[in-house]
Amino acid sequence: MLNCSAHRKFLAVILVPLVLLLSCAVLPGHWRPGWNEPWRDKGPPPETAASWNLGKQEMADGRFIGLALSGGGSRAANFGAAVMLELQRLGLLERVDVVSGVSGGAVAAAYYGLRPGPLDAKAVQDDLGYNFQKTWLWRWLLPQNIFRFWFSDFTRSDVMVQVFNNQLYHHKTFADFRPYPKILINSTLRNDHTRFTFTDERFSETLHSNLARYQVANAVNASSAFPGALDDVTLQQYAEPPQYFHLYDGGPKDNLGVQAILEFLIRNVAGTNLDTLFPDGCLIFVVDASPALTNDSLGNQESDRTWLDYFVNTNAIDASDVMLGDLRTRILKETGIRFVDRDIRGQAQLPDRHYCRCEVRHIALRHLLYRADLPPEDAAFVKRVTRIKTNFGVSSEEQADLFKAAKLLLSEMETLRLLPDESMKTACGTYGDFKK
Repeated sequence: MLNCSAHRKFLAVILVPLVLLLSCAVLPGHWRPGWNEPWRDKGPPPETAASWNLGKQEMADGRFIGLALSGGGSRAANFGAAVMLELQRLGLLERVDVVSGVSGGAVAAAYYGLRPGPLDAKAVQDDLGYNFQKTWLWRWLLPQNIFRFWFSDFTRSDVMVQVFNNQLYHHKTFADFRPYPKILINSTLRNDHTRFTFTDERFSETLHSNLARYQVANAVNASSAFPGALDDVTLQQYAEPPQYFHLYDGGPKDNLGVQAILEFLIRNVAGTNLDTLFPDGCLIFVVDASPALTNDSLGNQESDRTWLDYFVNTNAIDASDVMLGDLRTRILKETGIRFVDRDIRGQAQLPDRHYCRCEVRHIALRHLLYRADLPPEDAAFVKRVTRIKTNFGVSSEEQADLFKAAKLLLSEMETLRLLPDESMKTACGTYGDFKK
């Protein structure tokens, strides 16, 4: 029989080498699913749909249509997809040239970019109605993930990549995007607090890497990695010495996704004019899933602390919402939306020699709060749909409300004749018009 001291020594001899052996397989290195690959001295990498390049398909009909899908977890993913289904019904979705997504909007944008054909309503509801957050929590507790989490650089974000891949993206890469429309996924670069858009140019010119071989789920995760809940996503710049880019949720820079579309236009208008490239009109749909920020119940509570506040203070989330709300207001006003929850029409002015403008259509959940034409029985629906919480899961009732909201808002635009038609032309003007 071994005494206690000898028993402990025996276990140490057996277990320590075993732990070291197993941990070697998951220690930091290029094994991680989120690591980008080097691409140096191999010639130009393959082009994907995630590019600033203006191609023949975008110019074919003489008209530019952009679609910006805001952040907001599964609320935004489902609302964005519901709006796309309505645009498809109207024959407009197939004419969209660029789809830009942030966070939950990136989930829907990437989902659409990987579809081989038209969107199917039943498939969209099944796929995006999934409770990603619940699955993320229990997958975090799987033995292999616990071990990696404590003995390597594996993070909670990598667990979410597993969930996205299992449910939506199935390890597809940017090379699997159909060539049209352009798909722009946006995050925030923590190194210098700028917007980082996943494009061929950013990967090849800055990172010396190949976006075509990068998994879509990693980029979507970087776009939706809410600080505090999910960890940064790391990209390597293949230089001497190596440098690293750290990405998280795109919301702090632009939670609407509209700035990437404006950058696409500005890059391609340089040296020419908008009406030369797109004489038959320019229009950007901004799909805004921002909820109502009021919390009526707080005034009746002596303490606002919930069970979650014993672990992390939820007032940090509220503070983040306030800051995102102020940024949203500023960006929308820059696109000509003066009263951000009431107005649905604006214009974005572009710096070309003809002082041309791109029409903006604001499709916002919060606009329902100001719809005087809705019947009284819809009051409960409007209150519900504008107060859906931000997380990566929605109930079947919440999903149904989001799809109903999309129908109502697009029907209003159709009635008001605010959708593009054959008579549409690109609006240009004098310098005085541009300054107004």
